[in-house]
Amino acid sequence: MKPSSSLVGLLLLIGLLVVTLLMLPGPVPRSANELSASDSAVIALSNARIFDGESVHEQATLVIRDGRIDALRLDDALPEEADVIDIAGGTLLPGLIDAHVHAFNSARKDALRFGVTTVLDMFRPPFDLDQTRAQRGALERTDQADLYSAGFLATADGGHGTQYGIEVPTLSDPDQADAWVEARLSEGSDYIKIVIESGAAWGGHLPTLDAATVQALVRATHARGEMAVAHVSTQAAARIAVEAGVDGLVHLFADEPLDPALAATLVEKDVFVIPTTTVLAGSHGQSGRGWLESDERLASRLSTEQRQTLEQSFPGSQLRASRWPMVLTSLRALHEAGVVLLAGSDAPNPATAHGASLLHEIKLLTEAGLSTIEALQAATSVPAARFGLDHRGCLQPGCRADIIWVDGNPLADIGALRQVEGVWKNGRRVDAAIETSVVPAAETPALDVPLDLHRAGRWLPSTDEFMGGQSRAELQLDSSGRRVTVSGELNPGFAFPYAGTMWNPGDEIMSAVNLSRAETLSLQLEATSGRFQLMIFSGDDPAAPPIRIDLVANETNRIDLTEYSGLDRSRLRAFGVYATGPAESFEFTIRDAGLQ
Repeated sequence: MKPSSSLVGLLLLIGLLVVTLLMLPGPVPRSANELSASDSAVIALSNARIFDGESVHEQATLVIRDGRIDALRLDDALPEEADVIDIAGGTLLPGLIDAHVHAFNSARKDALRFGVTTVLDMFRPPFDLDQTRAQRGALERTDQADLYSAGFLATADGGHGTQYGIEVPTLSDPDQADAWVEARLSEGSDYIKIVIESGAAWGGHLPTLDAATVQALVRATHARGEMAVAHVSTQAAARIAVEAGVDGLVHLFADEPLDPALAATLVEKDVFVIPTTTVLAGSHGQSGRGWLESDERLASRLSTEQRQTLEQSFPGSQLRASRWPMVLTSLRALHEAGVVLLAGSDAPNPATAHGASLLHEIKLLTEAGLSTIEALQAATSVPAARFGLDHRGCLQPGCRADIIWVDGNPLADIGALRQVEGVWKNGRRVDAAIETSVVPAAETPALDVPLDLHRAGRWLPSTDEFMGGQSRAELQLDSSGRRVTVSGELNPGFAFPYAGTMWNPGDEIMSAVNLSRAETLSLQLEATSGRFQLMIFSGDDPAAPPIRIDLVANETNRIDLTEYSGLDRSRLRAFGVYATGPAESFEFTIRDAGLQ
């Protein structure tokens, strides 16, 4: 790389000093890829546009020393001991803070590749909170985002959060609130999350906490000096939460247009909102997958698991598409009223991916009327201030050296956020490479296509019982072997009830079969009413989340299997065809199902 323009001018004016300067050790610009974490305790990121969490500085230099920001300089002076990286007019941003995730498995590692250096978890078992607390307090090299967590959530017996196969301590009475909160904080929870979810917004019914218990939980939390936030999906639930005195709402309600009086109350009581716009977009047929994958630098950082969750869809998402403008209108009204907004993705729900979806969240906030700086603040300095995350979300002296290098100007074009060139965590460059070892195809020979699903494999009843649901399904196979009829009931229990049939290609249920030659699945689905969804199970892990695709009744559905990069056709385990939606009886028939 070339020396800075000021240094070039100095060398031209003082000829005799050229040799002397070149012989002396000094800051020499180097490629970021030439530096390992052990090269230097001092790094200067020069020739950069810097958003420091509050404002923007042009042609500036960021000096990193021992894992923290040592200086933000607007001149050309650099520490002599620094390794210099020329940012070449790109943009440096504080490491992003995702204010709503569920951090299971590789979540923190996946988030970090996209510049999300801190995540606020809103539900996970507290098995390792002492360990994660120690990690986030250190400045050691790490390949994971730092974690703050609610631990277990406060919910009713059988309520939202109990359907995932995790034993959750529930409560049903205000008198239990104090002990419940004390237990969570003793386990290491950083804040308390309260669930007020009846399922009404999604056409279902779930047990939920009453207003008196919510109030008791908030009182017990505040008495211990901690924050209480609430999960809501309806405006009525939001009112219960606000009247109870919560500090924030971790979702935007999307059941009806925003009541201006509620917005005014949110401002008056200083209640922030994490709208999780990107997961709402996915549940309203507006997935951010296309926007995220349109930039190869971003797409290349997506793991197979991230691609799988991006490729999923919520049941009935296309049917809710007409309500999407209302979501953006309500969000815009909140912003215009002065409600404080924080960026959160709610990954890894369908149509989201850890890390990447926070970039989509920021884009959606700008579509709802926030300026680019306001949207970036919602993912940096604002959540840091609201959750008391010292030295995060900022690029000023003393702040942690958690940094994103974007090869572009997201302040002028939010789409440039996808051009992630580099990430530093605790002052060390993050390796964004993904292990891409080629997984051999299933050992069994690839089955030939076309393949008639009515004459191969097995059709079996399948319901949401695995997820704690109570739906039921019965199967009837036509004597001609060309039709499968499924009837049953969708019942409360799981948040998104489903019931139907699963086609298994192997001799055993969910056993993997090599169908890599299959490119298209076609089937005709007949029904008088209802919502329907296809789930495709594949890969090494039978418990891996399926790819979910909405189906259309009374026409032939043709699904191009090659469009789904998270689908392993060499290990295809099952196709599930399900009725979804509110509690009701259903009946549908599948005809002419086949692979081509």
